[in-house]
Amino acid sequence: MPHPHQTNWDSSEPVSILMPVCNEQEVIEAVIEEWAQDVIQYLPAGSELMIDDASTDGTRDILAKLIARYPFIKVFYQDKKDGFANAARRLYKNANCPWIFFTDSDGQYIAKDFWKLAKHINNNFDLIRGAKVGRKDPMLRRVASGVFNKIIQFLFNMNYLDFNSAFFLIKKPVLDGLLDHIDCMETLINTELLLRMELENYNIKQVYVLHRMRLFGVSRGLPPLKFMLHSLKALQGLYKIKASYRVRES
Repeated sequence: MPHPHQTNWDSSEPVSILMPVCNEQEVIEAVIEEWAQDVIQYLPAGSELMIDDASTDGTRDILAKLIARYPFIKVFYQDKKDGFANAARRLYKNANCPWIFFTDSDGQYIAKDFWKLAKHINNNFDLIRGAKVGRKDPMLRRVASGVFNKIIQFLFNMNYLDFNSAFFLIKKPVLDGLLDHIDCMETLINTELLLRMELENYNIKQVYVLHRMRLFGVSRGLPPLKFMLHSLKALQGLYKIKASYRVRES
């Protein structure tokens, strides 16, 4: 039985849903249950939920129970946290399906919004990305994100919303072809992926998705000094990307 939100899906192509996890014991079970019930049960056979986990709280025990319940879950455990970008890169390289879907594990995205993206899957898009509207993050993060988006729009003359979105659907061969060249943004790997795809004229669709408050815990942010350092590195990365394409054009 198709999902009520499901339209225009090629049922022959399974999906790898990728989810970096770190210390989410308060929400992880509810998040995975939501994805299992609202999305994964309606996907083609062979679809998978792949998790990269570097938790030091009780998250691993919860994941062990979920693995026993849901055979489509695959978890890669890390001895120590080495950053979001490294976790994402491992998941990208280990994903097995023709389509890759990336999402956060904190429950702020709504699983059913997957179908807002999936309905465009047969329209020849290489990347279908969800851009958050009504973002429910602390004020500092919203302001920093807004400034960051404006800088990118100015530097690259692009009009996307939410450049660092962690809610998107991408063709596996396209991702594989780009991944080794994504090396300018130390942390914001998904921003660099979008920029390179736009600069190389891939076919991209933007869809608006909802964002909700965390039910438990707090949104993780960097201390002020580290935040400033990472912001500077991100700006340097943007200029490196821009410079690399100027060289190609000359």
